[in-house]
Amino acid sequence: MRNNEGHKAMTNNQAIKTVGIAGTGAIGTAVAKAIIKGINGLKLTHVSDLNGGLDGIPNVSFDELAENCDIIIECLPPKAVPPLAERVIKAQKEFIMISGCALLMFPEILELQHSMPENTRKPIIVPSGALAGIDGIKALKELGIISSKIASTKPPVGFKGAPHIVKNNIDLTKINQKTKLFSGNAIEAAQGFPANVNVAATLSLAGIGAEKTQVEIWADPEAKGNAHEITVEGQYSKLTSKIENMPDPANPKSSMLAAQSIVSVLKDINNSVIVL
Repeated sequence: MRNNEGHKAMTNNQAIKTVGIAGTGAIGTAVAKAIIKGINGLKLTHVSDLNGGLDGIPNVSFDELAENCDIIIECLPPKAVPPLAERVIKAQKEFIMISGCALLMFPEILELQHSMPENTRKPIIVPSGALAGIDGIKALKELGIISSKIASTKPPVGFKGAPHIVKNNIDLTKINQKTKLFSGNAIEAAQGFPANVNVAATLSLAGIGAEKTQVEIWADPEAKGNAHEITVEGQYSKLTSKIENMPDPANPKSSMLAAQSIVSVLKDINNSVIVL
């Protein structure tokens, strides 16, 4: 009883951080619902979305989002990230980015980040998204990584509209067996499949960089979800992991785990114990 009362008192006296979400598609909406339901010390105050936003939450410009919120969460198509990133970084606000591939596609984002005064610069937080094992990869990096590879498999519909598909005139409806669509490094993957390879970008950021991270992308009509297999080898250790996620019904290019990885980051902000 006494412990519960102490927890309530601490919560009541805790400064509330305001949160803004850019992009209210499947991922942004799921994160918004989690915050509204209740995450200790956080309040959703603004969103920014050209397509209407969320009922009851002010829908504002990127400028207003960066000005009015303590924490900004990016849930946008990668090509829409640079103008938001510029405003948030210059405002020196906490920035959570689900579109890790935007950091590969638009290196000017990190260039701006590194140009900010070191004593006031806020880190860009990239959640693990649909991956597992990022903590182990970061530890393995300290010992030296020799090779890093990810193979992603999704139903063909998950690749609809990807630049690589359009450029090469690939008819996804005619794929009747597991087919390799792409093999290359993470930078090339981000350019060809910007809505599909945040996982590869996250792996490259945690590991040996985008140019050295090898990516394979497969379409499988028999796949029931989105699967990612990671193999990272070092001099002293080898890490392998496989995760299979059901695609988000509202966005088959992503998985439901992506939104929950953001929620996990948000809950860690005010946790007494953080497991990394």
